Amino acid sequence: MPPLSDYKALWFTTPEEANMTLKLQPSLLCISAILTLGLAGCGGNDTAADGTSEAAAGATPATSAAATQGASTPSAAPTLAQGPDVCFRAIAKHLGADTKVAEITSFFSAGSKIDSNDSKPEGEMTTCTVEYQNPDDPRKLLSTRLDIATGTFAPPSPVEITVMGNAADFRLEDHLIPLSQLNPAALTGVMDAQKADLGAIYSSYAWTGVRLSSPDSFNNKHTLRLDLTGRLAANDIKENGYASVTTDGKTITTNHLKP
Repeated sequence: MPPLSDYKALWFTTPEEANMTLKLQPSLLCISAILTLGLAGCGGNDTAADGTSEAAAGATPATSAAATQGASTPSAAPTLAQGPDVCFRAIAKHLGADTKVAEITSFFSAGSKIDSNDSKPEGEMTTCTVEYQNPDDPRKLLSTRLDIATGTFAPPSPVEITVMGNAADFRLEDHLIPLSQLNPAALTGVMDAQKADLGAIYSSYAWTGVRLSSPDSFNNKHTLRLDLTGRLAANDIKENGYASVTTDGKTITTNHLKP
């Protein structure tokens, strides 16, 4: 079996995330989510949906309307103030801590003072997605996304994996890590430790992303990633940066937080 660095992989959970890649080379693994409706046997969400449908079939119109209203009740959006692992915790609660995942993405608003395109308050979560091993077929992946408005996860979508190169050598297991082996909560210490250095460069900044990045051509292990957006003190230009951190959330392995 070739090392992880012998693969290059890309997958997209949604069209707007088509620029997000999982790189493991030189073979090319392309993974694209197939959005389907009415999936059967894809986990607890579908079972719940079936149960709701059966109950609705015998319900009165008033009961059905009440159920519909309850299902769409807005919930308070998660925020970075709840911890850099807020998305990871929601995923673990939904899927279980032993679930093996390939990639996790959580984004937070920088606020309109730093980024005029951000209409949400600073720190409010805007995205929480995960690609994880299909419990019914460990050779495959599923993806799901947190509905920020309701606080519930969407039904899982199958992820199609295509390997260009020697597909026989590819093992999905080599690109997965259990949620229980991640410690994104510890990223708070890394973030706090950067305050002095970042304060000397930026007049204001915000942490805008906490991710689990898959192995790539430079690193054959999963890493946590912190994204930052700030305004340079010298000229008020908006600048983006990031840092890669070990999965225990304690050690920076790549630091591009400053220009």
